[in-house]
Amino acid sequence: MPYGTKRGIKTPGEFGATDMFGLALAGASGIIAALVTDFQQQGEASALFTINQWVIAAGGVLGFTNIPLWMVVTGITLIGAMSIFYFQPITRQGAFAQGFGLLAVIMTATPPDLAGGLEAINESLPGLEPAVAREANLKSGITTAAFMPSEGRVIAAQDRRAGDKYELNLRIVFSEGIPANIDTMIRRGTIRGRLHNESTDETWNLFRSAGGTIKRDGNALLIQAGVPARTQSARLWTRIECAGYSIEEVSKVANLAEPVNWEIIMRPSSMPLFLQRLGKSYWF
Repeated sequence: MPYGTKRGIKTPGEFGATDMFGLALAGASGIIAALVTDFQQQGEASALFTINQWVIAAGGVLGFTNIPLWMVVTGITLIGAMSIFYFQPITRQGAFAQGFGLLAVIMTATPPDLAGGLEAINESLPGLEPAVAREANLKSGITTAAFMPSEGRVIAAQDRRAGDKYELNLRIVFSEGIPANIDTMIRRGTIRGRLHNESTDETWNLFRSAGGTIKRDGNALLIQAGVPARTQSARLWTRIECAGYSIEEVSKVANLAEPVNWEIIMRPSSMPLFLQRLGKSYWF
């Protein structure tokens, strides 16, 4: 019999409960296959993390904010199972392909949440007045002007809050030692780190630099950066993930008056990193 010949395909009216269950299971399987592919291959750019943030924001209206990633996966899988009633595939192969394609569309339409790089603590421009004098002029919050002799023009200074930064000195201690292939782990996503300013709702990638410094110190990584500030104090959050260690998500209050000296100790764990991530709530 040549390939493609239809064998035993029922007409729509002949589908029973067992047939519907099989088609729904096939559709859900297609969703799961696409989810695993996206989650493993896209790394930090996986749409799952963005969808988790959206679900948490929507749940916050009802008072539900601690929504882990596995609940999002379950919800999307159920959508794939129920979608057969709309698309009405007549074979399980078709249901699987329909579920896989449905999630592919959802993932393509969801923008990745890629955080920016860490900034330097101080960013001084040549020709501007000294920082101490500028701070004295701007304490009142009134816009003033600074003269640049090299260019012979007047530049309006910004409000003091627009250029202020919390000085962050973050020390990440790996109790089992820093992995030798940490650069490769960063590229593959088996080690990730995020920094979040709760007051401004901004997020940065701890292992991506746009002026901040990252260096080794024995079994620790030292990160020095400037975190843009809009208030005198704010709560900062960090989430650090590394294969072989537990995911650490902690917070600390930062103040413009003094540097933020912060030490985070990574605890060893035998649980695979992808299982730990499924149990986390990715709100930033």
